[in-house]
Amino acid sequence: MDGNPIDILMIISALAFYIFLIAVFIMRAQGRDNLELRLVYAFSVLLVPFIALWVMNLVNGADLGRLISGAPIIGFLVYDFWYRALTRKKPIHHPARWPIGLIVYLLLLQISSIALNWYAYLVSRSYGHLVLIGYFLFMGAFGYYQYRYNKEKKIQ
Repeated sequence: MDGNPIDILMIISALAFYIFLIAVFIMRAQGRDNLELRLVYAFSVLLVPFIALWVMNLVNGADLGRLISGAPIIGFLVYDFWYRALTRKKPIHHPARWPIGLIVYLLLLQISSIALNWYAYLVSRSYGHLVLIGYFLFMGAFGYYQYRYNKEKKIQ
């Protein structure tokens, strides 16, 4: 690892992304949908560093792996901004029939998360492990949310 500032900022942005996701799913589990909706714009601000860092990688002639693995997060954050902020629809977390928009959202979330993990491993094994831990913590928060939802559903 040569300490490339672009790579380090990308890792920090990836960790911030996972921290936001963890917060979102914990808020959902606690039934704080209004607070979650207020964070939509703060979450979308992550577009700025990811786009800037991707462009810097492009301009600096980064290897193809960094360019490919940095692109899906931009696509996801643009879709997230449209899906959650611009449409202004109240999210339905457990619909009886999943709309195509929600399926695309979840696929983009997983693809972009895996790509961020890949980027981190391209930078260094240590950063790769760190970002992967963030991914598993995010999945753990999602599991906690599912557990709380199923528990409340049984009570009702």
